[in-house]
Amino acid sequence: MKIFFSYFFSFFFILILIIYIFDYSYILRGLKSTYLRFEKSAQVDDSKFFYNDTIKKSNNPFIWPKSVFYNKKPLSKKLKNTLENYKTHSFLVIQNDSILLEKYWPSWSVQNNKSNSFSMAKSIVSLIVAMAVDDGYLNSFDKTVKSVFPEMSFFKENPNVTIGDLLNMSSGLNWNEKYFNPFNITARSYMTKDLYNLTLNLDFNSEPNKKYIYQSGNTQLASIMLEKILKDSTRLSFSDYVTSKLWDRLGAEEDALWSLDNINGIEKSFCCFHSNAKDFAKIGRLFLNKGYINDSTSIIKNWYFNKIYSSGSSEFYSYGWWKTNYKNNSIIYMRGFLGQFVVVVPKLDLIIVRLGRKDLRNRDNPDLPSVPFEIYVSEIIDNYI
Repeated sequence: MKIFFSYFFSFFFILILIIYIFDYSYILRGLKSTYLRFEKSAQVDDSKFFYNDTIKKSNNPFIWPKSVFYNKKPLSKKLKNTLENYKTHSFLVIQNDSILLEKYWPSWSVQNNKSNSFSMAKSIVSLIVAMAVDDGYLNSFDKTVKSVFPEMSFFKENPNVTIGDLLNMSSGLNWNEKYFNPFNITARSYMTKDLYNLTLNLDFNSEPNKKYIYQSGNTQLASIMLEKILKDSTRLSFSDYVTSKLWDRLGAEEDALWSLDNINGIEKSFCCFHSNAKDFAKIGRLFLNKGYINDSTSIIKNWYFNKIYSSGSSEFYSYGWWKTNYKNNSIIYMRGFLGQFVVVVPKLDLIIVRLGRKDLRNRDNPDLPSVPFEIYVSEIIDNYI
């Protein structure tokens, strides 16, 4: 037995040593939030494992009114089974600016009511960059990365990567997106304590504005780029700008959290914006109303929404937003790991929010809507609208 423990602890010591020598120490940080609590990957309640910036709630919150048909029709068997099979904790349907249906599952909820949006945060970053254009901090989405970070290693044949290319997933970044490989750049970015230098040490290995490839590093670099511009101009942090320009003006009822890489570090903007279904729905409302938060007040100009609808790097992705359709209804949606969705159907004046702990990605093409997503949308449109 003594020999066994001797070999075991020797193996364990050598393993830890190798992890540190080859700069994989972030894996040890990740163990606490995943395998040691019997999870295979990041989860919606991860904010407790990281430092966070608080995105403060609005001084004048918008309260969703309830429809006269509020919760009068029960969930269909298919919709209920799908929501529960994929461990949904919040499901919200809003039409004509009123809550039509809402349902919560406490067994899968997040204790502080702040659920990780994962890549829905990419849509938020896109909105914030557009607001910075409207405010004059950027002249357009054509602002080049090189003008802000000339030290990065660009593709020699065409170094003119723009912030628009980053938002559009067409920058030519050298990044292989994988979620379940702990040695992959995506996992490292999620767990590292130095996301700033990790991001700025990335390089570009193909020509920008030519091909869509989904890469979380694009959004991270876009937010770091914007924060540098903001600090050089106003000394505002990225989170302060999000609070004042978006979260407060949307009428958020609750504080949100944006996870950081370290204490006083930078926002993990490619993911990790934590909030609740009703406040996430207000981002959908902003998109549905093309930037207006009431009849007379616009917080983002119409050019941005025209750009999302009319262009993009692919038929299903445009500057941080996903696109699809159902029965001749164009759909714009925010999307995050494990099936976080804010769905906007302009023709029907409809918003659907689903937050939860599990999803089933499209096996033929992960960029296309997942099977549960299609059920959420089809069941609501076919049976409730």
